[in-house]
This record gives sequence, C-alpha cells and structure tokens, in this order.
Amino acid sequence: MSILPISFPAVSSLPLWLLIIVTPPLLVTCILAFTRLLTTLRYQLALPHHIILPSGRDQKSIPYPPVQIPYTIPFLGSALDFLAPKPGLFWTTLFKIHPRSTGACTLLLAGRPLHVLFDPSAVHALFQARGPSRDRMNIEIIVKALDFPKSEVPNFYDTSPDVDDRGLTAAQRMNKTHDMLLKTEHVNTLTSEFSRVLRHELSTYETGEQVVNLYAWLQQRMFKASTAAFYGSRIMEMHPNFCADFFAFDRVFLSLFFGIPKIFTRKAIAARERCRAAFETWQAQMHTETNGEIADPEGDVDWEPCFGSRANRIRQVYYRTQKLSLRARASIDLGFLFGLSSNAIPCAGWMLLHILTSDSPNTTPNSRPNLLPRVMKELRRARRSDGGLDIPTLLNSPLLQSILNETLRLYADVLVTRELNHDIILPLAKGKRHVLFKKDSLIMAPSWLGHHDDAAWSHPPSNTFCAERFLTIDDKGIESFTTTGTAGRLFPWGGGKSICPGRRFAKQEVLASVAMVLLEFEFELVGFVDEKGGAGGFPGLGAQFAGAGVVALGGDLSVRVRRR
Repeated sequence: MSILPISFPAVSSLPLWLLIIVTPPLLVTCILAFTRLLTTLRYQLALPHHIILPSGRDQKSIPYPPVQIPYTIPFLGSALDFLAPKPGLFWTTLFKIHPRSTGACTLLLAGRPLHVLFDPSAVHALFQARGPSRDRMNIEIIVKALDFPKSEVPNFYDTSPDVDDRGLTAAQRMNKTHDMLLKTEHVNTLTSEFSRVLRHELSTYETGEQVVNLYAWLQQRMFKASTAAFYGSRIMEMHPNFCADFFAFDRVFLSLFFGIPKIFTRKAIAARERCRAAFETWQAQMHTETNGEIADPEGDVDWEPCFGSRANRIRQVYYRTQKLSLRARASIDLGFLFGLSSNAIPCAGWMLLHILTSDSPNTTPNSRPNLLPRVMKELRRARRSDGGLDIPTLLNSPLLQSILNETLRLYADVLVTRELNHDIILPLAKGKRHVLFKKDSLIMAPSWLGHHDDAAWSHPPSNTFCAERFLTIDDKGIESFTTTGTAGRLFPWGGGKSICPGRRFAKQEVLASVAMVLLEFEFELVGFVDEKGGAGGFPGLGAQFAGAGVVALGGDLSVRVRRR
C-alpha cells in the first residue's frame, strides 16, 4: 500500500517559529488576517471556473488548474490541519467550505502546492497515465522516515545502463524483486509458509476457555507468522520483543516522515532504532551462519530459516549486488516490514470484529443476519481433509471477498501520489470538464475520499459497513463477487504502475488468518473495550496520520475463546 510521500520542511524550520514568537502580537494578527482575506478572495474569483456550467455551455476546451483552498498561516498553509492524527477529519472539514463537485483542489502544505483529486474520472485517468511517477517521493520516504543513508540512495535506486553477467541492469534486478511477490506460484508458497507458522502459533494455545482481547491476541500471532514466512524464523528467535517494538514504531512512523522537530519525536526515533538494530544484528548473524551464501532465490529452495522466502532472498541478493551497508539494508527491510504488517494485520482484525458482532445489538452492521454462519459455510468448503486451507477456493469465496473489500473500502487510508514530468490534462465529471496540471506538479489521490463518497456508495451510505456491498445475486440465487464500476472510487492498493506489489500476498494473508482463527476457535462475546481497557462500544478509528494505511482499531473486542 502507498503512504504520503511529501515533506513539510516548515514544520521543522525553527527560524520560522522563532520569527512568529518574537513578532508583536498585533502584527501577527494583521498578517494572519490579511493572508486569510487574500487567499479567500483569490479562491472566490477562481471558483466559478470549476463549477459545471448550465446545460448547453461547453467547458471542455477550457482546462483550468485546480482552485487553491484559502489558508491563514503564511507558508504553512493547511499543513497543521492536514497533520491532525484523526482519520478523515481534514476532508470532512474541507468539504464544509469547498464544493465536492469541483473534483479537485490545491492545498498549500508548508510552502509546497499539492493538488488533490477526488473525481473518479480524474483518478482513473491519472492511474492510466504513463508519464507521472513517484520515484522522488520514494526516496523521500526511505530517507526521512527510515533514515536510509543519503549517500547510498544512488546505489539503491541505480539508474545506470550497466548490466550484470545475466544482462540485467540494476533497475531490472529491482523489478525482479517485485516479480517474486506477483507470480502466483511464489505467492502461494509464501502463503503456505505463513499458514504453517500461524497454525503452529494457534496450536500452542491452551485448551479450555479464556477471556482475551481479540485483536491484541491476533496481532502477535499474525505478526510472528508473516515475519517468519517472509524473513525466516531466525529473526523472531533472535528478537522475541520484535512485535512490540515494531508496533511502537508503526504508530509513529509518519511523524518521522512529516519532519516534526526531533524534540517531539524522540519516542518515535527510539522505536525506529530498536527495529533497525534488530534487522542489523539479524543481517550480520545470518551472513555469519551462512558464510555469506544466500540460497538461490530462483533455485529449488522455497523457504529456509535464515533468509526465509524467495521474495526476501532476492532482495538480499540485490542489496549485496548494490553494495549497501548493513544500516541501509536494515532501513529498507524495516520499510518493507511496515508494508507487510501495518495493513494486513488490522485489516484481519476489522474483518473478524464485523463478522463476529454482525448480530450484536451494540452494532449496526447493515448486513443480512446470520453473517457468521454464512462465512463459516464458505470456510468449510476451503478446508482440506488434512486441516489445511485450499487457497484458490478461499480466494474465490464471494462473501469473504466482499467482506475483505468492504473492510478495505471503509478503513484503508492511502494517499496515492504522482509527480508530473510534463503538463497533463485530466477529465472531470465523466469528461464534462477538464483540469490542467503543470509539469513538476505533485498530485495526490486520497483513497479516503473515493471510498467515503456517498454519491458512489449510497446503498447503504458510505460510512457504514455492509458485508454484501460487492455481491450480486443471479436469478438462481447464486452469489457472485464483483467490483465492476468502482474504477477511480476503490483503490486501497494504490493504482497504475505503482500499485502495491505485495497486494496478492496481503490478500491471502488476511483471508488465511481469518479462516484459521474462525475454523479453529469458537468465540463468545464478552463486550467491547476502549483504547484504555475500559468498557466501550464498537471500536472507532484509532489516532493516525492521513495516509498511514489501514486505520488502527480504536479499541478491541473482549471474547471468551475456546477450541472447536
């Protein structure tokens, strides 16, 4: 999944803050008032060009740049409001003053204009365009959030035409690391290993009844299984506290990227350093144990305990070929782990909560009753005689697929960004209008806006969970899963050439986790708990910066669990 690859240099620019502090209050008030007045006047003059004209008047030939949203603080613009760690709040506030029918707008974020797209036609066209890129943004992410050494960026993102003994350039070798996550046979092998470890973790659960907080119980087991499946089992053996350290980092990841002053991010930096240190010591120890030999990613070995999966081993070979330091390798490994765990695990948690509480009087799921029995019917079809899962059958289960996509629609918060290397004109309102973006512009398509648009998701409304939203039923009563008609409206994995390469494994990881948990255990609802452990209602959205991926659960579900 994608995160927000932009920076906010002014947030960490102490001279600006000092200037504000020492400026007389009356002058500050005048500056802020004048800025608001000026930007509001400019907005009001430009807005008529972005409203659909009465029928009969053609506006297609007049593409205008998006209108800029008014702001009060010079240079910072809307940055402070945008950085509020409350999912969806900024967009709700924005559309109280800005017509959603415009399809696009421009925000000033710490001195840099950022164009926002929320018209499905324009979003779809952006994903189809070949020229826009996020390469520079990827560099900003690894350097600012992961503390990747700047001096090694040219080695990691090597664009030289030089080829190796197989005739491959560095760019082609990097593409092969993505291929390992896209080829069906490799993904199935990875899922098989994940399922094996998770099943072992579940098998160690004590017999008898026990009251647990469901998501906290699931989180540890899924993290251990997915980390071992991808990186090998040795890293978890060497670092038994890795799960706690990672999720401490996961909660604060974007505060590092956004350039918030270090005085406010010391805990975030400490969490990152613990995780990176774990990867560094693991890297060093594994190279010692293997005498520097990594099992051929394209050979006969599917998985081994030191470096794990083929997908990880080909990455490790790339690191070595590009002569990356241990620090650089650890930074990239931590970034990939973020993509691997920070989305799939909460997604599985949300799915289980909705499935198990669909008939609870404390929730309003907007689904047909008896959701759990219907889910169990599909899961039993996917269970093999040896107790394992038939992944193809699982992936083709209509109701499960619908619940997965509805969970991603409701809870995924990604900011798909592109930087333009040339001018581009995109359609709005199905081609009734067009919008112009200049070369070097930065465009962002927030999934939150597409996924929570009542015009696109009206039955039931977009802010409610509906397990059957992506199901159709034919004349014989047979259910089928479909996402037809959702282009530009549903994109939890991003879109276009930069779509998340790990999406296939993530889907299998989520569905396999939900399946094994429900097939192996029975759950009796005890009650909802809030983030502090007290009594609460169905969990709300956890505090999180925009673009951090699947939103964390703002609470949990206490259950009495026992083996079937």
